[in-house]
Amino acid sequence: MSDLLQVVKGLSVQPKCVLVLGARTEAMLNWLFSLTATQVILVEPEPAMFEKATVLHNAKDTPENVVIKHGAPAFEAEQKSTRYFVSNIPGFSSVLTPNVIKSIRPALEFTEQEIPLIDLKPLLQQFDISEGRPCLLISQLNGAEQQCLNDQILSAFTHVVIQSSLKPIFGEAKSSEKLKKELTQCGRDYFVLAESMPPYSNFVATKKVNAEQALNYFSQRQQHREIKVTLESQLSASQSDAKKLAEELQQAKEQLQTAKQQSEEEQKQLGDELLQVKEQLQNAKQQSEEKQNQLDSELQQAKEQLQIVQKQAEDSLKRLQEEMQHTNQKLLEERNQEHHWHNEHKKWAESLNREKEELVKSNEKLTNRLSESQSEKEMLAAEIEKIKQRESKLTTSVEVNAKLILKMQLDSDDLRTKYAQKTQSEKELRQLIGELHSKLQQAANFYHQLENKHPEILLGSDNID
Repeated sequence: MSDLLQVVKGLSVQPKCVLVLGARTEAMLNWLFSLTATQVILVEPEPAMFEKATVLHNAKDTPENVVIKHGAPAFEAEQKSTRYFVSNIPGFSSVLTPNVIKSIRPALEFTEQEIPLIDLKPLLQQFDISEGRPCLLISQLNGAEQQCLNDQILSAFTHVVIQSSLKPIFGEAKSSEKLKKELTQCGRDYFVLAESMPPYSNFVATKKVNAEQALNYFSQRQQHREIKVTLESQLSASQSDAKKLAEELQQAKEQLQTAKQQSEEEQKQLGDELLQVKEQLQNAKQQSEEKQNQLDSELQQAKEQLQIVQKQAEDSLKRLQEEMQHTNQKLLEERNQEHHWHNEHKKWAESLNREKEELVKSNEKLTNRLSESQSEKEMLAAEIEKIKQRESKLTTSVEVNAKLILKMQLDSDDLRTKYAQKTQSEKELRQLIGELHSKLQQAANFYHQLENKHPEILLGSDNID
């Protein structure tokens, strides 16, 4: 909406008649057709705006209070037509030659046409436009107002709003200078309001109204518009911030959902790893029991073999003693067979030496078997220690993940249930490891008791000697 339309709407008096010389914008047309209680006379020189006004007039079922005429206004027309420079953008056409406007708006292009001239003097008489009742004059002719406005026209209206420019954007002369002179000559107080689109300015003149008060009134309206623009800008910024916060909230929700999914996946992975560790511990326990049973069996076999060897040695010694006693008796009886028995004794001694060597070798084999069993036991203990370390790491990882899950979603019953299940699995795993440790400790104690009860396993060779 242009500043001129804002000024017109801000007038405190509702005019009985409005004469418009060039509507310039479609917003002005809509406002004019909304004045159902006011006589509206539109003199539109621009062809495109005249077509829009006609279409709008027909759409409103041709209201009787609106009269539309196509042509360039003149107070008294001596000719029937005049040349007109039509712009490719509505609102920038004029009967004056385009000048500075081309440098201000380089995209403008103009086409010269012939349009009719409209006499304003008969229109004043026809519609009873005089200073006796509130009448409004609106002029937006891009400099052409200097050819149609005079003292008689300006004095006939109680309110005058003319859009002009301080530079000669059309033609060679400054239209604003002539306008100021005419307003002064007819005794009209006026003030100038700059448009937001330079170099246009709006000249406002009213009868029986203090110009300074009117200027203050329009200044306040301008301040109100600026406040409105500022509030609209703040509202837009607040809406933008709200949208940004909504997007950030959506991103946070998506990140939370992603973290929840990752946590569930990690929880599932940890559960699988714990299951694998549990299976490995079960397998290790079974292998340990099998090895322990095998060691017990081998130890039992070694004890039995040792008992057999000891019994054989005792029998041999006993038999040797009996034979030696028998030999002594025979020596006493038959001294002549001493040499013969001496050789026999020598043979028996050699035989005993061989048996002793065999016993030593057997003892060494048993010692090696015991050493191998001890090595296997140490390897098994190292493997169990590794499993314990891995279980400790897994336990630490489970605790960290559990704390993270509890921190992210303390109100999630599902995670609490899963965490309780995980804690129960961890407790069972600890109990299982504790039982395995206890059984290993019992095996070690049994082995030490076996060594204490049967030290001859390691010292068998010394006992035989």
